Amino acid sequence: MRPGGPRHDSLDLVQYGLHYAVVCQNQDPDNMNRVKVRLPWLDGGDKDQTWWAQLMTPMEGKKFGWYTLPDVDDVVVVMFVAGDTSMPIIVGGVWSKPDFSPEPNEDGKNNFRGYRSRSGSRLVFDDSGKVKVWFADKTGKNYLGVGDFAKDGAGPNVCAVFKPPMSGDSGVALSTSEGKLETTAKNKLTVSAKNIKINAKTTIDVKAGGEVLLEASSSIKVTSGSPSNYDAPTIEIA
Repeated sequence: MRPGGPRHDSLDLVQYGLHYAVVCQNQDPDNMNRVKVRLPWLDGGDKDQTWWAQLMTPMEGKKFGWYTLPDVDDVVVVMFVAGDTSMPIIVGGVWSKPDFSPEPNEDGKNNFRGYRSRSGSRLVFDDSGKVKVWFADKTGKNYLGVGDFAKDGAGPNVCAVFKPPMSGDSGVALSTSEGKLETTAKNKLTVSAKNIKINAKTTIDVKAGGEVLLEASSSIKVTSGSPSNYDAPTIEIA
């Protein structure tokens, strides 16, 4: 499959090896996630563009694979199949002083790997002394953490996973520091654990469209610090 134009009859436009390039178009008319690039080091490279270039990815197939289309003005590395400039392939992007990496490796231990989107959402694999995997939105106030909740290491990707009261120091934590945290199941939702604790600073509301059943193999204890109200047409205590 040829991504570019017709094959050249001479070697005048043959370029071997890897070359720096600047993305100038990324809206592929054929929806193949290709880009066009400029080659600033060539005469006319400030204006001239290549043919549509395919992207080299870790894995790709029919409607599956990793997709991270570069933005216009991103610096990339390009090569040409058999040196043919009508068949460009983008090998990957490169960071530079104008475009810094989201992980500067400040302490030299290389503890953090992952992905940061343009808006700031992050997926981070933390290999510090407090190993974890965490995912957060751009605010950093809504996230999912798996592993050791404490923070360790250095740099912008250091993170302590918020843990609710009565929780331990490791495991799985899904939390939000603002807004709502909602869990919805269209049919049945089952929660199973050795111990279940629910802690609310103000109120707890439980509502059912039908029956509410509380069953214990030993005892049930209900405690209130102020007068309580139980409202029903009939209340039976056996």
